[in-house]
Amino acid sequence: MVESTLEEKDLGVWIDVKLKFTSHVGHVAARSNEILGLIKRTFIYKDTDVIKTLFTALVRPHLEYANTVWYPRLKK
Repeated sequence: MVESTLEEKDLGVWIDVKLKFTSHVGHVAARSNEILGLIKRTFIYKDTDVIKTLFTALVRPHLEYANTVWYPRLKK
């Protein structure tokens, strides 16, 4: 029996039944906030250069992955 779902993850991109990427943006933003919170909790000495490097290395790739797919369609 084939089950129906309201959203599906394919190649790391969440797509819903109406082919909108709103759920993908929500998942990506939540994951990025989790990683940013982990960085804030882990490091006591928060130098600007260190935080910028960690953000660039750990958070930014999550935000930039597949943004060419959803960005032109979603303008909020």
